[in-house]
Amino acid sequence: MRLITRKVEQADWQQVKRLVQEDMLHVGDQVEDFIRSTPMTFEVAEVLNEGVYFVSKQLWPETVQWNKERTNKGGFKDSNVKRFLNEEIYNILPDEMQEVISERQVLQIIDGVEERFPCKLWLPTEYEVFGEEAWVNDDHEGQQFTYFKDPSNRVKCDDETGESEFWWLASVCSGNSTYACYVTNYGSANSGGASYSDRVPICFLIAKESKE
Repeated sequence: MRLITRKVEQADWQQVKRLVQEDMLHVGDQVEDFIRSTPMTFEVAEVLNEGVYFVSKQLWPETVQWNKERTNKGGFKDSNVKRFLNEEIYNILPDEMQEVISERQVLQIIDGVEERFPCKLWLPTEYEVFGEEAWVNDDHEGQQFTYFKDPSNRVKCDDETGESEFWWLASVCSGNSTYACYVTNYGSANSGGASYSDRVPICFLIAKESKE
């Protein structure tokens, strides 16, 4: 099955979960749903032994500061954008969607210190988007998602205006305590002050094993 489209108020997420467990999904497959009144298309970014990683094609309409203050101290783990995703956005997802989302062990490396922590909603790292093309963050946080090996998938547009927009990543800028990484409207890697406001995709994992 190469494509799932649900132009209805609610996608059948239990069906999606079954397809994950049966290894029936592939990179580029899509699931359409509404987050409240906002239409979203979730695309398969990677298929691994632990499950299927989804990244929304669209950006969430609201901008968010990576941090309230201009600092990247604590990395994504302690960031405002992580709080925004896992509290404000997660709590408005359809119940059926929440039921199938699994926690992901997110990797961050800051000043050579590696840490993993659980998230329901997360952002990809710079390396997961750009692979060897990454240049803002010096650490290889994870592996490049197959989906992002196509540079066109790094460009994300506003559905209403059609204009491409900047969007945050989980990585911090190496050698700078105030900058975080983002993707430009041209789909390239860059960084800016953590107190700036940019857009975010909605990213999540559906694990292959049954949830407890």
